[in-house]
Amino acid sequence: MELNQWSVNEPKKHVISTKGYWIEYSNGDRHIDIQCGNAAFVLGYGDDDIMDAMREGEVNFLRGNTGESAYRNDELIKLICDRGNWSGVAYAVSGSDAVEAAIAMNDAYWSYQGVNKKKIITFVPGYHGTTMLCKHFRGEYPYLGRASIIQGPIWKRAEHQAITEEHSLNMVRKVLESDNQIGCILMESIPWVGELTPYSVNWWKTIRALCDEYKILMIVDDVAVCWGKNGSLFGWQPYDVQPDITAIGKALTAGYSPLGAAACNKKVYDVISKRSWDHSHTWSPNMAGVYAALATTKKVDTLLHRSTYIEQELVKIAQEFNLNSRGSNLFRCYDLNKALSLDDLARAGLTAGIQSHKSVKVVSPINADEEYFRELRVRLQKLF
Repeated sequence: MELNQWSVNEPKKHVISTKGYWIEYSNGDRHIDIQCGNAAFVLGYGDDDIMDAMREGEVNFLRGNTGESAYRNDELIKLICDRGNWSGVAYAVSGSDAVEAAIAMNDAYWSYQGVNKKKIITFVPGYHGTTMLCKHFRGEYPYLGRASIIQGPIWKRAEHQAITEEHSLNMVRKVLESDNQIGCILMESIPWVGELTPYSVNWWKTIRALCDEYKILMIVDDVAVCWGKNGSLFGWQPYDVQPDITAIGKALTAGYSPLGAAACNKKVYDVISKRSWDHSHTWSPNMAGVYAALATTKKVDTLLHRSTYIEQELVKIAQEFNLNSRGSNLFRCYDLNKALSLDDLARAGLTAGIQSHKSVKVVSPINADEEYFRELRVRLQKLF
């Protein structure tokens, strides 16, 4: 028997068809996927270009721990490096594994210099993946002893953002002043699993300045935000702040194949590349994922300009329904001030992977059209 993945109260549904942002079920329901398959399907479902690229790739198997490579594999590595000003890339099998690879880069950087900096500043609410270490970053498995967990800025209205951010930044400063074993700060590009509280430009620049002042590394978990969802390929680029290491995944392949990666700058690369360093596994790289990522990047590049239009439409919805909201580009959270479940969303014709208590989170596909926003309005209205 299959274990329930989400809620024991969630009715089992059989999907019979997916296309674009639509999901059709065996009972005749037709829903809009309002979260792009947990922020992965940035181009929607059934994209012929991506699926053709995966089928037609000339290399369909490549062992990841033998040093073997392929031309298109090297092409993707170069693309990631060139577009993000990176010097090195390590593949991963998922977003969670990409975060682990990023931490492995951090650990190698310090250990190869004979420095004991194993501790990591992280923020809650936050989500970095399903592995033991990633769960540790949000408070589980405390015996691992690596995470110094700080309450991140939580705010409902924009006028409260600066105050809550400064409070969290002050806690970061105190930890850095009191613990010389901190080796890095790990933060998400946009914390969206809670009730979506994007960081300000001041937050980004202050975190970067603190990392430089205390000579530690800045790691950005960009898995949920990369490849178009914040108006750029990398989610941190709009803030004009360059991390030392980043983790990417999800929309890297538009959700069509598992593939993640960690990338590091020249400072980190120059240290860890001088000795044997490895975060490899059987399916690294997954060549189907490599072809999907190359095709996705080509397509997303032509659509990046649409992120402004999508953000405007999502803001209009908040204004029309008189809802308090927060967001950035393709992300938007609407406060409804009443408890909602995934089943409530389903009855309104909306499918989502995760749900907050009194708000609705939307991650629009980057190719969302007028029909999408028209139908989104109709279905959100049913929740009021």
